[in-house]
Amino acid sequence: MRLLAAATHLSLNRLRLRVYRRARLDIWFPQIPIALAVGAAGALALLPTISRYLHEYFHLQLSGLTNALHPLSAGVPELILRGVPTAVIGALQIFIAIGLVMRSRLAWVAAVLITLAQLVLAIGYDHQHWYAFAVIYIAALLVAVVVSRQAFTRSSLAAGTLFALAATVLLLGYGVLGSLILGQGFSPAINDLQEATYFTVVTMSTVGYGDILPKSDPARLFVVSLILVGITVFLTSLSAIAGPLVQGRLARIIEPRKIRKMQHVNHFIVAGDGPLARNTVRELLLRDRSVVVITDDEDAHIGDAEMIIGDATDLEVLRKAGAETAHAILALSDDDAENAFVILAVRELHTDAKKIAAVSARKNLDRVRRVQPDMIMAPNVFGGEVLAMALTEEKIDGEGLLARFLDIGTIK
Repeated sequence: MRLLAAATHLSLNRLRLRVYRRARLDIWFPQIPIALAVGAAGALALLPTISRYLHEYFHLQLSGLTNALHPLSAGVPELILRGVPTAVIGALQIFIAIGLVMRSRLAWVAAVLITLAQLVLAIGYDHQHWYAFAVIYIAALLVAVVVSRQAFTRSSLAAGTLFALAATVLLLGYGVLGSLILGQGFSPAINDLQEATYFTVVTMSTVGYGDILPKSDPARLFVVSLILVGITVFLTSLSAIAGPLVQGRLARIIEPRKIRKMQHVNHFIVAGDGPLARNTVRELLLRDRSVVVITDDEDAHIGDAEMIIGDATDLEVLRKAGAETAHAILALSDDDAENAFVILAVRELHTDAKKIAAVSARKNLDRVRRVQPDMIMAPNVFGGEVLAMALTEEKIDGEGLLARFLDIGTIK
């Protein structure tokens, strides 16, 4: 049964790799589908407001449109109440979708928070029909974004700062415009740009002095949407700018040796966190060599080596580890199939690094050889053979056995 299960597992992994390579999933999945889904949610939030605006105001002349946008106009507040909060979120989602295409970690955090805010507003507007298509779609999108977190690993302080500024300006504009249009719904009334800016900043910062209070239902709903979206933008901006700085400072205090900046040139990459991988990393570090470990276990402890959390068969993860300029790449997982997939992924990068794969089961030796690594390590296989030869007092050819043990005949 175990052999059958292992064979089935290897076949499934081989099929997965074949589909992965032919479909070029490493280039577009899952960031492109997630970005399209988030952008679609933003468009669904924007289109009703745009359509309603065109329907109600398209017939006006320019002078009439200017009068309609005046703070004292009685027609626009109804329009603002029905569409602007979700429309602002929709605009933010379309903006965030661009970052998701580039696998931005910041865009992923923003997508989670904005989609959650959109879900809350959707349920709040139509709580009696929580099973509506829009609510179900937003809820499913939120789950999909959360599940795909490992695909969004790229971070940039400059991009985070740009996003924070753009989102803040957009939110400030929304707050000022809404305050002016709904000005008569506040006590005292908001009648000019200075008062609207003051109220928006005080509300966004959640200070709330209480000198200007919403007294109408449209104004109260507008303030709720402003606070909800404002907190979302603030948390995202804080995580984008202050997060990396604080994390780096704490890392220097807690683990000063682990955060030393490595030059990813002529180094060793170890894929896996099993006993063989840990022992190899330790020996390389004792020889003062630079080592990068790729593992999907966030709790793994691999000495003082630099650690990258991700899938070693993902080309982006390999590039992040510096595979294109590495001296050697060692696939030392306990899973023979995974080691073969790592070697195949490395070959797609066309790197000159030596490719080394570990094999645990004899039946997988020929299969791993087919992916053409430069070296195969099979300690479990030949360890048993050496022990049997010693017990039966056979003559042991050390040189020949070492060649078979390492399978180094193809190394140049």
